[in-house]
Amino acid sequence: MTSLLFLLAIVAAVGAMGWKHQHRRSLKKAAAGMPGATPGNAIYIRSFIEMDEHLRKRWCACGGFLEPTGEGTRELDGRRYRVARLTCHECEETTEVFFDTTDLLQ
Repeated sequence: MTSLLFLLAIVAAVGAMGWKHQHRRSLKKAAAGMPGATPGNAIYIRSFIEMDEHLRKRWCACGGFLEPTGEGTRELDGRRYRVARLTCHECEETTEVFFDTTDLLQ
């Protein structure tokens, strides 16, 4: 009887781990399609205040809080982008968010 309960506990643990892995993978896939995930779907902004507002509202795919860890500028195909790097407090994944600043007046 004890070995049957132990076997059931192992099966439940493996099942939970598999579900968690699948769930995290689906969340990452959804996050990859979010606005700003790539230069191709960069978020058009008219001021850096808009960028800050957007970043404050953004959360990790795992549900954790994203903390800004750096910014940089990139130019691709004649367009200028501001790229914000964010790190999740929960899963420690790092992500980048692209903002199109080509027409931004400074």
